[in-house]
Amino acid sequence: MTTTAAAQGATERREDDALLQELRAWLKDNWDPDLSVGEWWERLGLAGWAAPSLPANAYGRDLSRADAVRVEQEIAAHGALGAPGGLGLLLAAPTIAVHGTQAQIDRYVRGIVTGQDAWCQLFSEPQAGSDLAGLQTKAVRDGDEWVVTGQKVWTSGGQIADYGMLLARTDPEAPKHRGISYFALPMHQPGVEVRPLREMTGRALFNEVFLTEAVVADDARIGDLNDGWRVANTTLAFERAGLGAGGGSAGGGSGAMPGSVAGHLERRAGDFVAGPGRR
Repeated sequence: MTTTAAAQGATERREDDALLQELRAWLKDNWDPDLSVGEWWERLGLAGWAAPSLPANAYGRDLSRADAVRVEQEIAAHGALGAPGGLGLLLAAPTIAVHGTQAQIDRYVRGIVTGQDAWCQLFSEPQAGSDLAGLQTKAVRDGDEWVVTGQKVWTSGGQIADYGMLLARTDPEAPKHRGISYFALPMHQPGVEVRPLREMTGRALFNEVFLTEAVVADDARIGDLNDGWRVANTTLAFERAGLGAGGGSAGGGSGAMPGSVAGHLERRAGDFVAGPGRR
């Protein structure tokens, strides 16, 4: 090893040590198993430890993926409840951090890192097959809102989601890779019906979602109008990276699930961890 490489390695180790020392001190002061899951996730998320690879303006700490993994491991080693899992943290938050306005980051990413909102992905359609750009779900503008009609399929977590990452066609005259927009669709509204896709075992890992004149505000559009294909490819890139790293679980490794439907936010945080952290 050259002198320069050795010096660089020593610097990286010092930075790593400083990062973990800061996190350990913070956990010592903040982890309390008697907090509710929601209370703990709010502390974790607003301190930047839930999604530390996000930018600082998006409730993160601008850490590398490797350092973010070390943060996750250190939280587990302390016996504390880990960050809220699911597609919100894996896909929606980093996509909105890239393409959203600061107002959208504050509205949506904050709810994700604090576990208040669960998300699903409304991309695939039964008629489109593997051709994602062939989607037929349409959004028609009505003043400051869009009225959405269509069907989505293979939707993981749709039954507990508060929001959906929605791709819809906003310009039917444009070529198929154009004329698509990306929305943060509120799931708890008339016109959104989630139906489980049951396997022979009776389990339902995925859902169909039927949209019948569901409404989404124009200020919930992520990215430019008719530029949803580019935004969607950002989401898909995060999906490939996250799944390759073993991410994508519905509730993290803890079993606690985010969002208003699952019913975990009011439960005791220590009940979702093993060992000394439970006490």
